[in-house]
Amino acid sequence: MKLLCKKKRRLIIYAAIYMIFLLSALTGCKLDKTSEEKLKDLDYTVCDESRLPHELINLINKKKKEPFKFTYRTNDYLYIVVGYGAQDRIDLNVVMSELYLTENAIFVDTDLTTKETTTLDDGMVSYPWIAVKCELYDVPVNFK
Repeated sequence: MKLLCKKKRRLIIYAAIYMIFLLSALTGCKLDKTSEEKLKDLDYTVCDESRLPHELINLINKKKKEPFKFTYRTNDYLYIVVGYGAQDRIDLNVVMSELYLTENAIFVDTDLTTKETTTLDDGMVSYPWIAVKCELYDVPVNFK
């Protein structure tokens, strides 16, 4: 009788573990694949400091010494900001290579370009960044 109770108890424990595993497998996390298939290029405006919200300018100034990529949303617009950190040149520009919408994300690609090959003297540093304003979408932004 005692042996039969142990077997039933063990069977119930195994069944419970199996059910927990089965339920977690059935309700587990879904892996969302972010498709890079372009639906359309997005229209955007490159903004200098005078066209940015004051709070966004403060964020850029706090982060500009290191490379950064982030978004900033207002009620009306999405701002996409990319910075390349401290550079020992003043002849650098950040350009938007791609900005497009897919089924479930916005993809952004920027490049750091130069006009000349001179470097700065006297330890001077520049902090190249770009901020673009576009229509507000409720999808994540992926930086390439």
